[in-house]
Amino acid sequence: MSTPPSKPPAGPPARSPGIRPVGPDGRPLGPDGKPMGPLFMRDEYKNLVEGFTKDVKKELSKEVESLLLIGSYVSKEHIAGESDCDFLIVLNEKASGENFQKSMEAISKIVYKYLEEPLYGSIIDVEVLGASDVPTKGETDYPWTKVLVAQRGKALIGDNPFAKIKISEENVKLSAIEMASIYLEQLEEIVAAEDIVDYDKLYLTVEAVLGCGCAYLYYHGEKDFYRSSAIILFEDKYKSKIDIGPMQISHRLRLAAKTLDTKSFIPKSLDFCKKVVAELK
Repeated sequence: MSTPPSKPPAGPPARSPGIRPVGPDGRPLGPDGKPMGPLFMRDEYKNLVEGFTKDVKKELSKEVESLLLIGSYVSKEHIAGESDCDFLIVLNEKASGENFQKSMEAISKIVYKYLEEPLYGSIIDVEVLGASDVPTKGETDYPWTKVLVAQRGKALIGDNPFAKIKISEENVKLSAIEMASIYLEQLEEIVAAEDIVDYDKLYLTVEAVLGCGCAYLYYHGEKDFYRSSAIILFEDKYKSKIDIGPMQISHRLRLAAKTLDTKSFIPKSLDFCKKVVAELK
């Protein structure tokens, strides 16, 4: 009785027609059976985080209290090429207030550097807060739904000033209602607009549906999710309570599905957002 070899036999592996064989490290194999190309594949999100953090440390060390990575890339739940790489900058007291505009100009120079890069321009998103914008004692003009996201953020510079903030259920619900109402208003404007091309109208509709969907989840006490994973909660817990069809289609469109029938997507999306706002209010 023979035993199987502990490692593949030497020489190039057999290949199926039209399929290039790959080696154990994931690189394609050439005619001689040796790996071709660089060992490490590009990760634009990882490179963006490292580069942006380095630039902020170098250029804004006297202005920045905290730099946070927030959103789905924190937990690697992002949709590559579609999800944003979200940064939240919190300025210190000296760089805020009357110096806020000057600080913004310095930050803009760094952001523009990445916006001009084809790899990063479509995924980088940066929000800036002054020192007084971080909630204290339950009072803030900053949306509580955004505070929830920031609490899950990863501190790249300094500490996460949102980490220990206590958020009341009432504040989250009020913020969720406002969030859904804003997205519904935006969608109504999109539907009525005659100067928006079909592709852009579809994209903006997806954004509105996902925004209303996330507001719905926040209102119902959900916290541990992102836009990229919201559909999982809807399918597991809420499909009997509201028509989740627009959420499902929006998610599949973000995944670049090409076989979807989107003819009735926009009117159904408008109906979905209206029902969300009506229920939350």
